[in-house]
Amino acid sequence: MRNIKRGSATLTLLWFCLLAGSGWVMPGQAKVVENLFSAEVEVSSQSRTERQQAIRQAFQQVVIKLTGLPSVTDNQAIRTAQRQVNDYLLQYGYKTSAAGLRLTARFDERKVKRLLADNNLPYWGRRRPELLLWVARENEEGRRQLVGSRDESVFTQQLRFFAGQAGIPIQLPLQDLNDAMTVSATDVWGRFLAPVRQAGQRYDADGFVIARISYNADPEAEQELAVWTLNWSAYIDQQRLSGEVSAASQDWLAEPFVQQLQQQLAAAFSVTRSAEKNLIALPITIKRLSDWRDIIALESFLESIVSVNSVTLTRYSTEQSEFLIEVQGSADHLLQSIQLDGRLQLEQVSPFINPDEEQTPSYIWVSQ
Repeated sequence: MRNIKRGSATLTLLWFCLLAGSGWVMPGQAKVVENLFSAEVEVSSQSRTERQQAIRQAFQQVVIKLTGLPSVTDNQAIRTAQRQVNDYLLQYGYKTSAAGLRLTARFDERKVKRLLADNNLPYWGRRRPELLLWVARENEEGRRQLVGSRDESVFTQQLRFFAGQAGIPIQLPLQDLNDAMTVSATDVWGRFLAPVRQAGQRYDADGFVIARISYNADPEAEQELAVWTLNWSAYIDQQRLSGEVSAASQDWLAEPFVQQLQQQLAAAFSVTRSAEKNLIALPITIKRLSDWRDIIALESFLESIVSVNSVTLTRYSTEQSEFLIEVQGSADHLLQSIQLDGRLQLEQVSPFINPDEEQTPSYIWVSQ
């Protein structure tokens, strides 16, 4: 039997403190990533042997995209599932482009999610923060420039490709006159947040990354060994992530950077659903649900959050409705998802509330 605890006054007041007191401001909404359960693999033919191998590779890509863990492929349950990959496969097909022949495979969402849950593996859902990437790139002579959306270097092409594979929504700045008047390569290189934040206000993003690509050479080596380093920091609400990767070529920095970013994002936003003993029931009040379409949209959004086990409408009126949300583990992941989505705005709470009285969080629904 599930052990479901009702949220206490302390927990509900914590909700208000986390959101109302933190001053979080997000200009955009979390991006709903499509094709999360699909992947593409390059093939040389449509033979049965190569097809099965490619489908297994696609399944591996999907599992990494869902968990953010490259090491998940060493998990015994995942390795077994790969050998039985047709049990998870919904459809496959081929497409030809300038890049060659590719196989596309789509897998059963319900079965894959159950596989992760049954084996206590994390799951990072469709709703993911979209990131604006400010990248200052240094060349061998030490000159620095910002990487913009019109840049078609190998690094930028690789960046877009691997971010797409990882299910990370990204943008690059336009680098037009407005950007040039607000932020410079020096600002990004020095991690001066004020101009970066100001320039980013025009973009519909949920957070931003500041990265610098630097060139280092070993003067003591018999042959000059070029080493390129990408040092990065990400800012998403109150989340602060950072890392550094290196490669022998600037073009090769994109893949390890995206992998490192993916792992840290997944660790921050994924949840594990297998331990149902930690279920809690949280009541919330929603205002301005004008009709059944708003109710369906709200319930669909809440049920899409990985940590939410169920949503129950307990009372409805056009002025104020009440819901009971069954949450896995803690309210943290639910709070992050609500804040990223932006359609639920928390009402301000009086500082004179009696902490001994249970208070239900109250939100205003902002329909799109």
